[in-house]
Amino acid sequence: MSQREFFQFLAYRWDVTKAQQIAATLPVHRFDPQPWFGWLNAVALNEEHISTVDLDRPIIAVRLREAEGNAMIIDGWHRIARAQREGVTALPIVVLSEDQEYQVRIFGGDKPGKHGS
Repeated sequence: MSQREFFQFLAYRWDVTKAQQIAATLPVHRFDPQPWFGWLNAVALNEEHISTVDLDRPIIAVRLREAEGNAMIIDGWHRIARAQREGVTALPIVVLSEDQEYQVRIFGGDKPGKHGS
């Protein structure tokens, strides 16, 4: 069985592997990553991994019901960091709806439980 990938931010955790499966069925758009550069200090990054990431692989963001539908990136922070370092102004992105976000959320907000993998 392959290793599952997770992303945790504050009191929220998402199943990135499941999000990637859903994202594969959704349209890919382009976005300017610059507004997200300020968040890079708030997420754990592996410095050695940043230069190896594929900037053509879509970022995955989710719309959070608790944040009035605003988006949160749950997969792609290393790509955001590389884009910042290389001056890239457009990246591919897939955005999961609020319902899809809730499907991939393990815990956080009003979704308690499942604290293990």
